[in-house]
Amino acid sequence: MSGRIATKPLPAESRSVKPRPVARIVCDARQRQAVRNGERRFTGEFAPGEPVCAAALIRNDGMYPHKDVGEALVHPGDAGIVRESWRFLGEVYYTVEFMARSVFVIMRGREMVRMGTAFDAA
Repeated sequence: MSGRIATKPLPAESRSVKPRPVARIVCDARQRQAVRNGERRFTGEFAPGEPVCAAALIRNDGMYPHKDVGEALVHPGDAGIVRESWRFLGEVYYTVEFMARSVFVIMRGREMVRMGTAFDAA
């Protein structure tokens, strides 16, 4: 024995096959930005500083301090201002300040209605 391990030659068709990539990068930053702007226009996202009106009753689920669980934080028709927005698991969430009730609440877009001006709240 000369120390070499005998190997069987590979068939011709398996030698000509190129390895396939595991994943492709198909993201282009310019297209991504354009899509985000398009989404903002058509999905009705709210901008920070925009006045909104609550469309649903928002209750404390235990995350809001100094309030009982189940206590109403915001009633339908209450006016507020969007302070920030972010995406989490494909859904858009907003921090909304309701000054009349002195609360900051995290809401989804479907729980709010856009107001024309801040004076519409009256």
